[in-house]
Parts: sequence; C-alpha cells; structure tokens
Amino acid sequence: MQNIFDCHPLFEDVQMSRIFEDGKTFVDCTPRTSMSFILQQYEAQKNTPAFDLKNFVLSCFDLPQAFGGYHTEENKKVAEHIHHLWPVLTRQPDEKKGSLIPLPHPYIVPGGRFGEVYYWDSYFTMLGLKESGLHETMEDMVKNFSHLINTVGYIPNGNRTYYLGRSQPPFYSLMVQLLAQIKGNAILPGYLQPLEKEYRFWMKGEKDLNEQINAARHVVRMKDGELLNR
Repeated sequence: MQNIFDCHPLFEDVQMSRIFEDGKTFVDCTPRTSMSFILQQYEAQKNTPAFDLKNFVLSCFDLPQAFGGYHTEENKKVAEHIHHLWPVLTRQPDEKKGSLIPLPHPYIVPGGRFGEVYYWDSYFTMLGLKESGLHETMEDMVKNFSHLINTVGYIPNGNRTYYLGRSQPPFYSLMVQLLAQIKGNAILPGYLQPLEKEYRFWMKGEKDLNEQINAARHVVRMKDGELLNR
C-alpha cells in the first residue's frame, strides 16, 4: 500500500495547511480506500468552490486511535505511579493499519502522541518493567525487536513505515542481556541469529574503509584506528 507521505500533492497540502494541530496526526491516519483512488478524488475536487480540505481528509481517512490518559493521584509514590501506568501504555498485536508496522507480541509505547514502540527508549522501559516484575512483557518486547531484525533487517527508529531507513543507538544486545538476567543464560542461543544480523547491519561499510576513506555507510574509523558506528 502506498504511504500517505509519498502521496503528492495531498501530503504537502495537508501538512502545510496545518489542518491538524499535530503534524504527526495525518501520517498516522489510516486510508479507508486505496491511496490511488483518494488521490484521484483529491485532484478532481480540490479546485471546486465548496472544497474543504479538512472535511475531505476526514471523509477519506480514519484518525489515529486516541487512548485514554492517566489521572495522577496526589501523594502516590513514583514507583507505584509507574507500575499503574503499564496497562495504559500497553498495546496489543494488531494488523497493519496505515503507517503502523504490526508486531506479533504486546508492547509498551511512550504514550501521548507516540502510539508506537521506539527502539532505544524501550531498553529503559524494560528496566522499569523489570522493577515491576513484568518479565513476560520484557520478553515480548525483545521478541518484537527480534521480529523486526528478521523481517526488516534492522530495528527502525519505531514501528512506523516512515521510520524505515533510520535506526537509533543499538540497545538490542543490552535488552537480551537484561532478559537473560531474569530467564537465565539458556535463552541466549535463541537470540544469536538476530544479534549477529543487527551487528552486520551496523558494521556495513567496514570493508570499504582504507587509507583514503575513513567513513562509509554505518562505520567511521577514528584517528586511533577504533571504529565508531553511526
């Protein structure tokens, strides 16, 4: 399916018109029909006298699902507050909708306008899950990132199609290590393949380095000879 952000000129017109307060809203919408049909309708209608861009978008797209917030109670300890946030921030596996890349297991999102999982944020989320004793959720998170490595080839910034092509600081190995502290080292062989695959992703360009080229793809050779991933 064609992505919303690839659909010109509709995408530019919507974003530049600022019909939504948050620029993230439109790219997270789900088209009700094919994008090619929507674009045809847009071209046919946009110059008519009574055309209203926001009404057109609302008739062709479903807005991102709004999840309930969380009321902060006074005098509640921080740890207790965080523990009660987990159900609010948990998302269940779903089919592909709009820009969302589906994941096979439940996962934790940052919340608010961020309704998808994010890569390195999730390591620190897992530290909290560990303190709350939610070990199965930790394992679900690692399995989801393993799934992304095995299907996409790496872990994108988040599970949205508009994040494909970029990643975040690689914390996957630390996530696996954190899970092994709970489940035991016997789980490690099961994650060896995605660990190696992500390592190869970050080391792309290493063989292209020489005396004249000190940076290629995802690696940079420092003055002392050490390699830095970027």
